[in-house]
Amino acid sequence: MRKIIVLVLCTLSLCTLTAAPRRVHTIGDSTMSEYKPAATPKRGWGMYLQAFFNTDSVEVNNRGKSGASTRTFYETDNLWPSVKKQMKAGDYLIIQFAHNDEKCKGEDVYVENERLRAEGKDTLTDMRGTEPNTTYKEYLRTYIREAREMGVIPVLMSPICRAYFKNGKINDEGQHKLSAVSHQPSDAGDKDYVRCMREVAEEMMVPFLDMTARSREFYEQAGQNYCMTYYFNCGDKTHTSAAGGMAIASLAYELINNSPELEELKSWTSFPTKEAYSAYAQNIEEAGKKAAFAATGTPFSETLSAVNLRNIELTKKGYTPAGGLWPAGEIDEVANRYIEYTIAAEKKKGLVIETVTLPLQAKGGAGMNIHINYGFGEAFSGVTTIYENTALPKNKKLTIRLNQPILVPAGQTLHIRVLPWYDSNGKPQGKKYLQLGDLKVTGKRLK
Repeated sequence: MRKIIVLVLCTLSLCTLTAAPRRVHTIGDSTMSEYKPAATPKRGWGMYLQAFFNTDSVEVNNRGKSGASTRTFYETDNLWPSVKKQMKAGDYLIIQFAHNDEKCKGEDVYVENERLRAEGKDTLTDMRGTEPNTTYKEYLRTYIREAREMGVIPVLMSPICRAYFKNGKINDEGQHKLSAVSHQPSDAGDKDYVRCMREVAEEMMVPFLDMTARSREFYEQAGQNYCMTYYFNCGDKTHTSAAGGMAIASLAYELINNSPELEELKSWTSFPTKEAYSAYAQNIEEAGKKAAFAATGTPFSETLSAVNLRNIELTKKGYTPAGGLWPAGEIDEVANRYIEYTIAAEKKKGLVIETVTLPLQAKGGAGMNIHINYGFGEAFSGVTTIYENTALPKNKKLTIRLNQPILVPAGQTLHIRVLPWYDSNGKPQGKKYLQLGDLKVTGKRLK
């Protein structure tokens, strides 16, 4: 009898382990990442991927990060190490980068800075750029190797197209194929990030999903006017709207189901009905626009001074990048350039932040942009964008007031980061500053 009971318990335990959902982890940039609907009209396609998997079989862990390149996701703010802590054998890892790897026009920023220093010129401060044939490939190989060491199955997915139309077609730059730069005549051909990703996939025998080609076909079939009206945001040709994010997620489902190398992953997918899909998307919107927590506790109000600067200097006129110049060609936040404020919960009592207030001013030019993100602990986990302004007026004092409920668990420290970038219109810009005051938070200390 005892042997029978033990056998039954072992069988039940095995069933429980078998029934536990596998995880699909997604790493990439702002075209994939999570956004607060109350903060911005942007939506990453990774926000909608769960709708295409049976929830009892698969949990999607979307870890796309605004502003990330293959280099900075690996090296900055503990992003990749924190993903590794969440992965286990049998999981899948979808890797999609390139938008921010292109920040140095297809060159590796460290190599480019060596050249600039040798010529006595100012060096670049945006450190995201990788060269597709060398450093971009090596970072992709590194993610693949480290995932496999953990028993995780890596998948390379090429980046979605930018809506760079010319005569009704997406041009080469929109497909992440850049021209070789003139100061390196030895370069043969173009800097093609998609080709290089495909070559890594073939070299390391990794499934390759060509989202660049598929999104190009999709955008061109829809047409430029329709794309810019429904799939993108207010003239932004890179970041998708809710409709665009949902559409790209459906293309990801299609690519997975058409891949002979992903039979297991395909077995867990399920294309939702129109009603189910609409309900899923609506839940994202409603959850992101919640105005308050139904929490009871002791009201509090605290004024926080900036405690940490990363690749930022504070002058008499305000905050500016290290070195004083805003790099050319920035269209999104730089994850390792920020001004940070922190507030800690008590060891045994959490707190709820209900409002965030911050006075600010863009000085010297009208191209200043900011994100306000929050995360937890030194790893800056649970990163969420709660505010975006891509058109700060020149020399006008503003006060941001946000009703953004944030639960800070007992013993945790909340980090609030202001991430500035400058639309430099093709050239590095100096004498442009962001002035910030103290950040004020109000809320409740939980009982």
